[in-house]
Amino acid sequence: INLPGIGSKLASRIINFREKLGGFHSIEQVSETYGLPDSTFQKIRAYFKLGNSPLRKININAAALDEMKDHPYIRFKLAQAILAYRNEHGPFQKIDDLKKLMAFTDDQLTKLSPYLSVGE
Repeated sequence: INLPGIGSKLASRIINFREKLGGFHSIEQVSETYGLPDSTFQKIRAYFKLGNSPLRKININAAALDEMKDHPYIRFKLAQAILAYRNEHGPFQKIDDLKKLMAFTDDQLTKLSPYLSVGE
């Protein structure tokens, strides 16, 4: 709220977006917050610093539809594709196996991979 151009509503949206993501892995992600004008983001970006907190990851071999669909980078359609592939072909061996799904672009996978795991 103390940042220039950020009121309680935008502050709440930034925090909610961070929580849904499972943490920010880059400062640029803050700019994806709904309703945050790029001009405001450019003014406040210097105030941000990434912490050492680990990102919350989704195990694509164990997660249910509800857990996956709530992630901002997956949503319902991609979650369905992941589950369908997993049910048909078995567990994913590595995150890059998601490239086998027609629903994924390379850009989406690059953006999403920090939030995924294939298990312990």
